[in-house]
Parts: sequence; C-alpha cells; structure tokens
Amino acid sequence: LPEVLAAMDAASGYFVQYDELAEAIGKRLAEITGAEWGLIPAGCAAGIKHVTIACVTGGNPEKLIRVPDLAGLDKTQVIVPSYSRNAYDHAVRNVGVEMVTVETLEELEQAINPRTAMIYLVTGRASDPDQPLSLKAIAEVAGPRDIPILADAAAENLTIPSIHLEQGATVVAYSGGKALCGPQCAGLVLGKKDILMSAWQASAPHHGPGRDDKIGKEEIVGMLAAVEAW
Repeated sequence: LPEVLAAMDAASGYFVQYDELAEAIGKRLAEITGAEWGLIPAGCAAGIKHVTIACVTGGNPEKLIRVPDLAGLDKTQVIVPSYSRNAYDHAVRNVGVEMVTVETLEELEQAINPRTAMIYLVTGRASDPDQPLSLKAIAEVAGPRDIPILADAAAENLTIPSIHLEQGATVVAYSGGKALCGPQCAGLVLGKKDILMSAWQASAPHHGPGRDDKIGKEEIVGMLAAVEAW
C-alpha cells in the first residue's frame, strides 16, 4: 500500500530504542483491534515461534536462553489437532517441543498434563461449528486449565475484533504481506499482553533463540500503517 511505503520511508530516517517502539506499537495495536496487546514480528511464522517460546519459558530469561534444549524444563509439549498438522508447524517444532497430535476432545483432555505448554491450531476448519475439535470446543477444555491457545490465521483477513480471540484463542497470528498488504517480511500477532511481552523478549534485537528473526523499524512501522489503513 502507498501508506505502508510512506511509513517505511519516514521510519528509515530515525534512530529508535526498540523496546520503546515495541511498547508503543503494542499499545496502538490494542487500541485499533480491541485485543489486549499486539506484536509485529518478522512474519507470521516468526511470531508463532516467539509465542511458542513464551509459552514454554513463561518469560523466564534463564529458560529462554536454553531453547531449543528443553531438558529439565517443565513445559515441553504442544498439543495439536490432527487437521492442523502442516508444513508450517515447523515454526512450533523449531523450539524443540514435543508435538502431541489429537483426534478427539477426549484425546485432548487426556493429553493435557503439567508439561503442556500450549495448544496450536490452524484456523479455517477450527472455526467450523461442526468440527468436533473446533476452536470454541478446545477453548472450553483448555480455558479452565489455563492452557494458552495459539491460532494460526496466516492466510485470513483481519477481523476487528478478531473472531478467533472471541472464540477463545489466547493469541492469534496473521501474515502481514497477504490480505493486509503490509511488508512481506512482517506479521501481526494479537492477544494476551503477558504472553506477547514474553514473545517480544524472545525475538530480535534481544539475544536468544529469536535473534535470527530480526525485523527492522521500517517494517514494524509499515505494518502498523497497514493495520491503520485496514
């Protein structure tokens, strides 16, 4: 979008402190979208990776720097409905977690245990009310157990408020360069502030497992402009 290009060009001329930028961006995205907080990562997959790290480590920096060696950590499993297993879940597996695939609600209830870090699912089929493992049905099981749900909505339009957060997702991740027409190397993640603050800690420019997923201030501000335009 022209607005995105203009914002990126404007941002290129300034020095910024990245944590201050992330704080302001998170607050502004919350105001626009109605979500509790927002994060702009280097693409949807990077956002999924950072959120997984946040759920595994709970924001503990001593645990953070050990990823992907999860030996001795408490939260090392991610539960996934079978219909959500796909090539893109490598973003989750990059963290070193054990993927636990389930077919039914009964299997989901049995799979949840003290090692469960989160539940990952791909939207689309998860929004089908006739799907036994729909997002809403999963949330009814996971919510009372305080298990975070990460909804991968990379290929979808952004709804305001996000239908996936309304259906019970804790965090939802979108592509920045598809429907939103933002920078191709940016994504949009919305949801609970504490998890997204921990996800930011796990991303560049900070040291740790997300250092390789660096996003520039130009792409961050350009992505915000895309959401503003949307």
